[in-house]
This record gives sequence, C-alpha cells and structure tokens, in this order.
Amino acid sequence: MRTSDGAPRVVIGLVVVLLTLLAGCSGGSPADIPSGQSSDGAATQGPVVEARSPDAARSKLRLALADPCYASPDARAVWPRCGRWVEEAAGIARTAASALPNDAAVTGAVPAVAAAHDDFVGRGCPSTGPAVPLDANACVGALTSVRTAVGRLSAALGQAS
Repeated sequence: MRTSDGAPRVVIGLVVVLLTLLAGCSGGSPADIPSGQSSDGAATQGPVVEARSPDAARSKLRLALADPCYASPDARAVWPRCGRWVEEAAGIARTAASALPNDAAVTGAVPAVAAAHDDFVGRGCPSTGPAVPLDANACVGALTSVRTAVGRLSAALGQAS
C-alpha cells in the first residue's frame, strides 16, 4: 500500500538506517564495554595513569588554580560544589607524577594531594564518599587540605623542567 506522499518509503528507509546503525554497534565495539572497563584487559594491569607531558599537567593545574574551589577566599562558601574539583585535582596529580616520574618535588607533592582527596571523599564531602553523617566543618577542613596540597603541587610543577 502506498500513499501519494511517499511516507511508507521514508519509514522503510529510516528502519534500514536504524538497523544498520544497530548492527554496527554489535561485536565488542567500545560502545558495548561498560564504563570504566577496558576491552583489552588493561584494567587487570593496575590503575590507569595518564602519560602526559609536564606542559599538559601545568595547563590542567592552571585551570584548577583558577577555579573557585581553589581561588575563593571563603572555603566554607564553596565546599559543597567542590567534589568534582577535588577529583580533578587528584587526576592532575597523577598526570604530573606520570609526566615527571624522576622529579622529587613533584612526586613528593602527589601523595599529599591523594591523601587530601581521600580525606575529602571519605568524609562524604559532598556526597562523594560513603554515607556518613556530614560535618560541614570537617568538609571545609578537608577542602582546605586539598587546596594546600594542590598549592604544593603547583610550586613543584613550577620548579620542574
């Protein structure tokens, strides 16, 4: 059955395109791999560390230092919005350690960022960690520790070559 406007032909064409797209998505393509997993078993080889240049680490750090979670003079006012920033800070530290594995100042600053990150998350600040009673003063203190550690990393990266 055909109508004069060609609607069935358009519908059939759309179905063919949709089936073609779905067929292309099967067979172990990256789209089939759950988030956080690797298709080649790399997850069994340990944590992922970005291999980046010192300049990439410095660029990421410049952005982090401009963020209100670092730059605001009032940590109490910004801490509830800083969960993502704290995660980014930990990633920047890993990038810096990967880029400069032989620089003692950088590799010495990285554990401080990681420990401060873990403290912030462990306290559940804000809703990033386990379900624990939220203590705003503790979260402000934890954010302040992350900020201090990121400042130390910044100084180390500024001296690194």
